[in-house]
Amino acid sequence: MNDKLRLWYTKPAEKWVEALPLGNGRIGAMVFGGVYRERLQLNEDTLWSGVPITEETDENFIDDLEKARKLIFEGKYCKSENIINNKLLGPWNESYLPLGNLYFDFDNEGDYVDYERDLNLEDASSCVKYTMNNIRYKRTTFISKSDNAIVIKFESSKEGKISFKASFDSLLRYTVVTENKNSISLLGKAPIHVLPSYEDGEKPVIYDDKRGMNFKAVLEVNGINGDIKSENGILKVKDADEVIIKIVVHTSFNGYKNEAGTQGKDVNDLCENSIQKIRDKTYVNLYNAHKIEYKSLFDRLQFTLNSDFTDNSTPTDKRIENFKENKNDLGLISLYFQYGRYLLISSSRKGTQPANLQGIWNEDLRPAWSSNYTTNINLEMNYWLAEVCNLQECHEPLFKFIREVSEVGKETAKIRYNCRGWTANHNIDLWRQTSPAGGSTEWAYWPMAGAWLCSHIWEHYEFTNDVKFLKEMYPIMKSCAEFLVDWLMEDENGYLVTCPSISPENNFITEEGEKSCVSIASTMDMSITKNLFKNCIDAANILEIDKKFRSELKNYYNNLYPYKIGKFGQLQEWFKDFEEFEKGHRHLSHLFGLYPGNEINEDNNKEIFEACRKSLERRLTYGGGHTGWSCSWAVCLFARLKDSESANKYLEILLKKLTFSNLLNVCPPFQIDGNFGGTAAISEMLIQSNKGYIEILPCIPKEWKQGNVKGIKARGGFELDFEWNKGYIKEIYIKSNLEYGICKIKLNTKIIKLYSKLKCEMIFEKDNLMKHAEDKILFSSNMIVAKIEKGYTLKLSFL
Repeated sequence: MNDKLRLWYTKPAEKWVEALPLGNGRIGAMVFGGVYRERLQLNEDTLWSGVPITEETDENFIDDLEKARKLIFEGKYCKSENIINNKLLGPWNESYLPLGNLYFDFDNEGDYVDYERDLNLEDASSCVKYTMNNIRYKRTTFISKSDNAIVIKFESSKEGKISFKASFDSLLRYTVVTENKNSISLLGKAPIHVLPSYEDGEKPVIYDDKRGMNFKAVLEVNGINGDIKSENGILKVKDADEVIIKIVVHTSFNGYKNEAGTQGKDVNDLCENSIQKIRDKTYVNLYNAHKIEYKSLFDRLQFTLNSDFTDNSTPTDKRIENFKENKNDLGLISLYFQYGRYLLISSSRKGTQPANLQGIWNEDLRPAWSSNYTTNINLEMNYWLAEVCNLQECHEPLFKFIREVSEVGKETAKIRYNCRGWTANHNIDLWRQTSPAGGSTEWAYWPMAGAWLCSHIWEHYEFTNDVKFLKEMYPIMKSCAEFLVDWLMEDENGYLVTCPSISPENNFITEEGEKSCVSIASTMDMSITKNLFKNCIDAANILEIDKKFRSELKNYYNNLYPYKIGKFGQLQEWFKDFEEFEKGHRHLSHLFGLYPGNEINEDNNKEIFEACRKSLERRLTYGGGHTGWSCSWAVCLFARLKDSESANKYLEILLKKLTFSNLLNVCPPFQIDGNFGGTAAISEMLIQSNKGYIEILPCIPKEWKQGNVKGIKARGGFELDFEWNKGYIKEIYIKSNLEYGICKIKLNTKIIKLYSKLKCEMIFEKDNLMKHAEDKILFSSNMIVAKIEKGYTLKLSFL
């Protein structure tokens, strides 16, 4: 076992945020590790409240929109905001729900010693071990993607010493039934509506016995030599040597267009088919299949930071406490990095829903922010790591989501905005709601989510050069661009602007001293629009299609409202240099063009690049970055700014102040985006490829003196391994997934030490033969241009 890839603790979890997450993309469990009572809190990624939606129709939508626009151009921002709040917002999203809890009540008496529970990232399993009455007990749990089941193995050091009662409960309407002597089942019904936790209502949870979604979990015990019986919904095991439990979970969800209660799948058939497939499989077979499948993703990337103080022998909660005391445990950073990859593998797999605000782990009936898909930063941040961290398959659920949202979003574009194409606003749920949610204009009225989501299509192409994928997804990008073309208006100076426009969840002080959120041409709106237009132009060029549309988009692009620098030297957040209502706001929306966008960098616009630095520093000086995801975003931005010490400072804040003992992210409360954003941020410190060339260690803190990376990805279809010591690069290995790739590498003179020469070799993967490759290299100033054929690895050695 590799202790560097293990979270471990010396006592059971008392709270949900101390439990350890397992998942296969569809099924999730939080394992508490109890001795006298074990609890597994269960989730299934399609278990939501609600039913399919239809876009509301109101003949006054467009008239009210035009009134709001007119008031904005007259500078009457608050009056416009009032119209939007009262006339143009829509229904609340539905909520992601907890399936239930599985309990094991043990016939244990006495005290226990030598307790340990862990989460092993090497094989995606959780193990609980302790000694009681001189008997060593062990319990191992994993959730298999291969066999679509939760598997638990109970062991003891003496025969006949395993006895327990297994039971289910749920916060939803449920019953527990006895299937046979070795099986019990949890059956339940989801509500058709759940109000967000922050919204009051007489009936916050509404059920409909016909229309609501059905769900079922089946627990089965096979082949034990102890006594077993099941009655009144409780399964009892007594005096067993070893116990293997298999659990399958399903809902009646049958696609976002179908009502799950009346048009859904049969959960009884689904569960019976699933349990039959694994009933006769041994634990060893189940575990080996799970391990091989999981490691095919996880093992692709290795990352190690070496330091004088890396204590894998200290429990993880204590390591975090030690880290707060400024002990330089760089091993905790590399563990946190790999934990983000583990969480994405566990919550987003082919055929599943995308990871929501909590991934797939939620214990609340009315979870924070409905545990939905929040698209003004959070959902996108969940996938920032997917490509660079060599988990491109985990990106697939988001692409399916985008396809479905684009279909629903056509009605929203037409009915609510009088535009072609498709759009989506800041909250989306299982039923793909694309209309503005309820609440307030400052978050709800933001038809830019579709354009931001489309950036992931382009990013996947940039990392893979998958032309077939681009051809399939380009019509979605184009349709979203058509929406923006229609949505844009011309201001008094001839610039194209969005109107109404917000900077998500933020407010400004008007010239009359009033608080408002709505104006024209917020910097984020303009940045996202530029990003989509440019990506569409580039995609159409690659596909050699839509020449006329390309030309039109170029004209629109060139006439978009430009970036502006404010009185503090900062990049303005709004079209005017308004004073911020909250100077330390958590959102960093106006810096989209720096990261995750690519338009602003030190090569093409130094003045705006430096204005971004001022904006970020100003926001953080006043207390920004105080949520986990906001702090992660700040690290990403500092990485792009090449400010290694600030990036490291906020990465340490993320670990010290915004991380629970189980390494999950504190928003507060728990949100998973900060974990994913943190891993993406570390990646950005290690490698950047957003400017047409690769930079290695572009933002390395002085504390990261020695380390190595294997299997990290770069745009252009390249995979890299590299190692450094005392801050200097030693070797770089580069592979291309293309038949013939041209790789450009910019050498950072601060961290690459050129002694006597640069040695270049090509390694043929089939026979590991090396040959000198100077003829494949062009070296000019600090840039290397290399020709790499598929099947070869370019090795660069700095001697």
